[in-house]
Amino acid sequence: MHAILGAGGAIGESLSHILAEHNVATRQVSRHSRHYNHGTDFRADITKADGALKAVEGAEVAYMVVGLPYKLPVWQSTWPSMMDHVVNACAKTGTKLIFLDNIYMLSDASTPRMTESSPMNPSSKKGAIRKQVDQILLDAMDGGRVNACIVRSADFYGYTSPHKSLLLDLVIRRMTHGKSPQWFYTIDKKHSFSYIPDVASALFMLAGSEKSWGQVWNVPTAPAMTLSTIIDMMNHLLHKKLKPQVLGNFMTSALGLFVPALTEMKELKYQLVQDYVLDSSKFEQAFSFEPTSMEEGLETVIDHIHKSG
Repeated sequence: MHAILGAGGAIGESLSHILAEHNVATRQVSRHSRHYNHGTDFRADITKADGALKAVEGAEVAYMVVGLPYKLPVWQSTWPSMMDHVVNACAKTGTKLIFLDNIYMLSDASTPRMTESSPMNPSSKKGAIRKQVDQILLDAMDGGRVNACIVRSADFYGYTSPHKSLLLDLVIRRMTHGKSPQWFYTIDKKHSFSYIPDVASALFMLAGSEKSWGQVWNVPTAPAMTLSTIIDMMNHLLHKKLKPQVLGNFMTSALGLFVPALTEMKELKYQLVQDYVLDSSKFEQAFSFEPTSMEEGLETVIDHIHKSG
């Protein structure tokens, strides 16, 4: 049995579908009960020690794909202790742990090419928290307390509910509905986007391989593109000529009044005003995996949006 910690998120949804296809019994762990198309609904609060133990007990593998509200105080108060609880629970039960992370903790000097060995020297407060969380798990891995791996993803996109992907919300959905795409600061720098089904596939493949453990992996991600190129591709696929709206400092701040998460983006501006490229060649070579092309990913998401109305 595999346990998905944070089952209600975009990655959890895709991962549970893959597990069902492979007839893997799945425990869908979240704080609140909800309906899942696959697996068993399981309530547990992994921000507490007893909840984390309850969540992983009896599981061969636990996927930590948790998303917290995009607020610095919440991250500071919750992420490190939550990782401590999950690591301790996995150490006690012998459950293997796969932690899906982002790339906030990497040094600015790592851009434009971020690999698994890029130094953790973050320039943002959120990045500092991610470094702390990663270090908790890395220390447990190095000390032999847990069989685990860290899996890092770029900003992801795919067909999912609103407010889980900037590219989906601001570019793909808007353009599919005939609205001008929006982006922050510039559309002329390369940026990596990981496709949600590829991320989920990578997690499942890592869970089934002995070579996965004790390492950091970047998820398979198609070559980085500028937002300008992605917008041109969307226009071609939709047979439209929609012009982008580039949001500067003022407009980003103004939108933050209506979308609170945007007020937290200012410290991450560095990710958007320079090339920001995730190198996933390690995973691709180790697992003979070719990432979904941006064009194919966009076509699939557009088709989903059209079908859903």
